Amino acid sequence: MSATIMSREIVTYCNCMEEVQRISLVQSVLARSVTTGQDAFDTELIFVQFRKVLEQIAFASLAANKVKYSAAYATFATHWNAQRMLRDLKKINPDFYPLPLDLVSIGDKGTNRVIHFEPVFDGFMTQDDFVCLYDKCGQILHARNPFNPQDPVIQIGYSVAQWVTRIRRLLATHLVHLVDSDVWVVTIPNDGLVRASLARPTEGIAACDLP
Repeated sequence: MSATIMSREIVTYCNCMEEVQRISLVQSVLARSVTTGQDAFDTELIFVQFRKVLEQIAFASLAANKVKYSAAYATFATHWNAQRMLRDLKKINPDFYPLPLDLVSIGDKGTNRVIHFEPVFDGFMTQDDFVCLYDKCGQILHARNPFNPQDPVIQIGYSVAQWVTRIRRLLATHLVHLVDSDVWVVTIPNDGLVRASLARPTEGIAACDLP
């Protein structure tokens, strides 16, 4: 991938990740610092944000794999269903899904600062979790058929607070595998300004060279 294309795709990816900060609104609703005044509407507000967060994760993954994805799907610019996009992305790049990382060490190598990371193994939103939450958002946000005999109470798997934690755990610092074997390390700090760097494998999971 050329440097120009790489830069453009990283910018698009980071822009999508910045939209993930909607999760802060979910926390505000949970804390009752933001409310519509009605519990049912507050619930809908929360799950609209969850749905948009999931969509932005899918669009970010599409951006990271745009060249291959667009070659396989000529109408990619009109794709909108996040669950189907993940399914199609997996066919092109089995490792497309963000890999959450923990910072292990920071050191110097010559004039560069080298940061080493290791993968996170639990406590984050997995691909199966993504599909589950996406489906639950749809159930909650669509009007219920009054003749549906199923239980009207929708089980969402985790509490809202737990979903927030799992999403943040996935994305706070994560690795993006590209089709061409390049990788990015992406961080979403508290200030909300998303940062991304090219990385390369070392004896650990990944290392970034930062000037």
